[in-house]
Amino acid sequence: MDRSMTISVRELVSYVFRAGSIDERFQSNTALLEGTAIHQEVQKKYKDGDEKEVFLQCEYKYGELNLIVQGRCDGLLEGEDGPVIDEIKSTSGDLEELDSSSHPVYWAQAKGYAYIYSLQENLEEIDVQLTYVQKRTKEKKRLQIRFTHDELADFMKETVKAYQSYASVLHDLEEQREATVPSFSFPFSTYRTGQRKLAGSVYRTIEEKRNLFAQAPTGIGKTISTLFPAVKALSLDKMDRIYYLTAKTTTRATAEEALAKMEEHGLSLRSVTLTAKEKICFQEETICQPDYCEYADGYYDRVNDGIVDVLRNETQLTRPVIEAYARKHRLCPFEFSLDLTDVVDVIISDYNYIFDPRVALKRLLPDRKKKTALLVDEAHNLVERAREMYSASVYKNPFREASAAWGDEEGIRKTARAVADDLERLGGFQGGEVVINEVPGELEENLERFIGKSEQIIQEQPEDERSESLVDLYFTAQNFLRIFEFVDDHYRFIAARGEDGDLMLKLFCLDPSHVLKKVTDGFRSGTFFSATLSPFAYYKEMLGGTKEDYILQLPSPYDASQVDVTITPLSTRYKNRNQTSGILAERLKDQVENYSGNHLFFFPSYHYMELVYQEFRKMSPVDAVMQERGMDESRREDFLAQFVPGGRLAGFAVMGGVFSEGVDLRGDRLNGVAVVGVGLAPRNFEKELIKDYFNEKGRRGYDYAYVYPGMNKVLQAGGRLIRSEEDHGAIQLIDDRFAAEKYTSLFPEDWRNYRIIK
Repeated sequence: MDRSMTISVRELVSYVFRAGSIDERFQSNTALLEGTAIHQEVQKKYKDGDEKEVFLQCEYKYGELNLIVQGRCDGLLEGEDGPVIDEIKSTSGDLEELDSSSHPVYWAQAKGYAYIYSLQENLEEIDVQLTYVQKRTKEKKRLQIRFTHDELADFMKETVKAYQSYASVLHDLEEQREATVPSFSFPFSTYRTGQRKLAGSVYRTIEEKRNLFAQAPTGIGKTISTLFPAVKALSLDKMDRIYYLTAKTTTRATAEEALAKMEEHGLSLRSVTLTAKEKICFQEETICQPDYCEYADGYYDRVNDGIVDVLRNETQLTRPVIEAYARKHRLCPFEFSLDLTDVVDVIISDYNYIFDPRVALKRLLPDRKKKTALLVDEAHNLVERAREMYSASVYKNPFREASAAWGDEEGIRKTARAVADDLERLGGFQGGEVVINEVPGELEENLERFIGKSEQIIQEQPEDERSESLVDLYFTAQNFLRIFEFVDDHYRFIAARGEDGDLMLKLFCLDPSHVLKKVTDGFRSGTFFSATLSPFAYYKEMLGGTKEDYILQLPSPYDASQVDVTITPLSTRYKNRNQTSGILAERLKDQVENYSGNHLFFFPSYHYMELVYQEFRKMSPVDAVMQERGMDESRREDFLAQFVPGGRLAGFAVMGGVFSEGVDLRGDRLNGVAVVGVGLAPRNFEKELIKDYFNEKGRRGYDYAYVYPGMNKVLQAGGRLIRSEEDHGAIQLIDDRFAAEKYTSLFPEDWRNYRIIK
């Protein structure tokens, strides 16, 4: 039985010929952009008759394997002795050290193109050329080898032979997916109210290559209702992959559970969960160098065996599975998980792997994105996260210090001083923060010069002598320039002077909607969903939605009788907290006494929580536990494990923290919630800029900056209570502002029958 598949020349040779170690001693984040610019510069100087970006394709049969091999060579040149295949590569190394034995993957890629072209044109011989360009000096070195077609045919035969076992695994997985995706059905006997509508909307959105913004109430089963139709959509033409994006570890676990449930009902596909490098690294420090880490040393010599092994034997490549196979094959677990994203069907990860320009996966090329659907869980979190991702700052003092510390290096001394002098020009104000109209002096150009000079020094330094402060400053400068490319009228330039006299310039993203839309547009489809996209128009706008996108707002599946909502009109404003803390503790004590079981109380700050906790302990015999600052995952699990069915516990936590979202305490594990305050962030300079910006756009600036983000925290905290049709309990909203129409209009439907307690 023939096994047919399409593969690029680059993918084919990268798998077969990659070797060696992971070595991240120093890598420029601008490598991709530099490489593109260098390619274009070389291609501009091609002669008349030379061609660039030439598409080549052939069909190659080896045993039962039928490969459609394709790709674009950088150049097809007219040489003195006939056609020349040209591949352009940039390098930071010394050109003198490069010869025809360097970079076997590069040569293999060029030979792959040469084989296809010589086959198409019936050539007996063809020249293959690697054009190296030194990044810093822009000097070029060309290496050329002449191959006969027979030599290239032998090369291709051996390459495909080496790829065959891996291709067999991929083909088997594809067959399993194609056999099970169309036939498997919803993994529960019935749909909850609203689930079928949500699932149908997600499928239609992916099918029509559109975007969807969906508000689906807590407890409806959003994860299965979005993953199930997305998986079903994998049978659509040109739909290959799903990214399920989350903000928290708990929601990643829910996605894993949903995939496991579908597998129990006959689905066969592969998924991988990405874990941050700092969390999954086997070493005490994340130093990705062969002389420090045995898992980096020789990684590429072993990774192919590891990939085949895990794909043959596992379906859900969760963190424990990744770690087990990484140890078995002595592989870096983080890089192993990233390599697996190329071959699995579903990737579960944090937002930043798609949306953050600093860490977004560069391996996700445009043609692959167009075959990928995004599912963005708890999408309300993405607004503030994106604002942070697309903002950046630089400070004067580190550049002044670098200029002094590197006095012997004229390049760094001058460029760092020039950057510091530019920032010094911001100093015409006494303190605090101000908005300026433009970046001072030649800051952008001087930062580019500093990056070039410092990169040269860093690469030449022995690792054990490298200056961490210089490396940190290098990446700070790079990130600033990267974000500077996004600056438009959605941004403000903020200058600030610290108490130490240091000057700061910040590129502050007021409105991230334009960058989120640009990223989402690169993919086949995007579904943004949450229980609390309220008000809906605000979140749709802030997440980059347009009038062409689909929208869905589902009513709560629960009866209002399941929850007793009360408003306690007590001032929780900062100036009144000391006076009202005793009364507040008494109201919480009353709630515990009136409603048996476990309760969670949410506060706007640690300090306020600790103050009321002490008062509560004095007056109530009920056991109480309090969220600690900086709790790790095991401590969080211990905290939640104390909420047992039939228990009587009062938990104190911070609104907007780890326990107010993504926590699922069903049934008698949680019987009551209290939310203290309306969630407003303290007034500050940046929030006021956001307010003014949206006022100028004809929006409700104060609500955009303060009320809507604050109430989202309230709704999320309150949403911890009712998680299923069987759940009942009490929600106490403690703040006099909750009774105002501005806030009651944002209540979910099942909160509308509230009572005010005087």
